[in-house]
Amino acid sequence: MYNFIFSLSTWTNIHWFSPEIWDPVRQEEIRNVMPVAVHSHNDYTRRIPLWEAIGSGCVSVEADVHFDKSDLLVGHSARGLKRKDSIKAMYLEPLERLIGSRNGDVTEGGWRGVFEKVPTQTLVLLVDLKTESRQTLQELSRQLKPLRELDYLTYWNGTSRIMRPLTVVASGKVTFEDILALKPTHRDIFFDALLASLHTPKDDWTTSPPTLAYNISNSYYASSELKDGIISLASDGDKISSPEEQDGSSSQPEQAKSRGLVSRYWGSAGPKYQTSEQVMWRYFTEVIGVGIINMDDMAAVRDRSRGMGKMAIQEKN
Repeated sequence: MYNFIFSLSTWTNIHWFSPEIWDPVRQEEIRNVMPVAVHSHNDYTRRIPLWEAIGSGCVSVEADVHFDKSDLLVGHSARGLKRKDSIKAMYLEPLERLIGSRNGDVTEGGWRGVFEKVPTQTLVLLVDLKTESRQTLQELSRQLKPLRELDYLTYWNGTSRIMRPLTVVASGKVTFEDILALKPTHRDIFFDALLASLHTPKDDWTTSPPTLAYNISNSYYASSELKDGIISLASDGDKISSPEEQDGSSSQPEQAKSRGLVSRYWGSAGPKYQTSEQVMWRYFTEVIGVGIINMDDMAAVRDRSRGMGKMAIQEKN
């Protein structure tokens, strides 16, 4: 049974920079959260960025960043950026402290994520680059150094993806080529691939297994606007004669899953799906297998009766 204690009513007059966030009572509220397959869209616009999302169970949060005077400032547009609203202050330093509090007695090589109910669940920080790819990505990598040195970041070691408490994904103006240019034996920033473009002529189907352009060595999410999504397809298995044809005729979530990626949908479904949002999201995540959905309303996420998808691992009674 789910046990939610987190409530914004107990966080009155608290902001992301308030030291009271670290009071034992508030941290205990965070400890009682069960994670759900929800991405906190434009998380930085919330009254308490990061903390409201984690307190609601979101396993992914989003920050738009601008390279500005050798720093990364958080905000949707260049107008109105504030020097105090840096990704370091709003996300990286709090996450370093929070993850550290979960891993004080963990032996080398082991780890616990921010969700104590499901300690193997990674938290995704989706960084939407609003400025030029290479310079912004290089600064992001530089600012991730403390987390990297503590071994808190998911990374590709040249042969395998090593999961850790925090997984960093770059989106927006980042280029795939700049992601590939990161250190191939310790790549700890992953690409947010286009879900509609996973099946590409760059895939090599002559190897065993096939060599696919977008894979776990370079990407984590594969994303699409919901209104443009190909969620499911009618099966016509008798006409499929090769793995390449099977991949090309698969639904978007299936294509993502076959590459080890997490399918993510954002935006409104519009008139395409004539059903309630609550039923629709549960159907997408639990029946079709969509990896994660964007949400803006954290109160709806906290309300299990509204039909949000659950993580595969649930709290034991």
